[in-house]
Amino acid sequence: MVIFLPDTNAVSNYLRGTSPGLAARMQAEFSSLRLSVLVVAEREFGIYHHASGLRFRRAFEALVASLPVEPFTREDAAHYARLRSTLEKRGQGIGPLDTLIAAQALRLDATIVTHNVREFARVPGLRYEDWQAADSSPR
Repeated sequence: MVIFLPDTNAVSNYLRGTSPGLAARMQAEFSSLRLSVLVVAEREFGIYHHASGLRFRRAFEALVASLPVEPFTREDAAHYARLRSTLEKRGQGIGPLDTLIAAQALRLDATIVTHNVREFARVPGLRYEDWQAADSSPR
């Protein structure tokens, strides 16, 4: 079974309704979507930190209630350590939360849904798709 793990930006844009292509694809693949607890944490921060975030509270809560939320596990931590070390040795580090989300996706054998292709493309073995781009073919 294919698992899609949207990153924080994909979830945020879905909630805002700013990308019809993203919304359509997320709805079409709904049964294959999972939410990382890390993405849930980032969205919670956004809702509390930005005044405009509160208007997305209900939609966010409905999304979280509708999808399985993947916990961060000990195995994810091991993937994170190896991944971060590999990327930093190459001088190609990515953001800390993106590294954690990528590590979780590797453990789950999931495909990241992101518009942040530039960062996730650096992760060896990670599959990602940009559902906000005109061409949403797998990479």
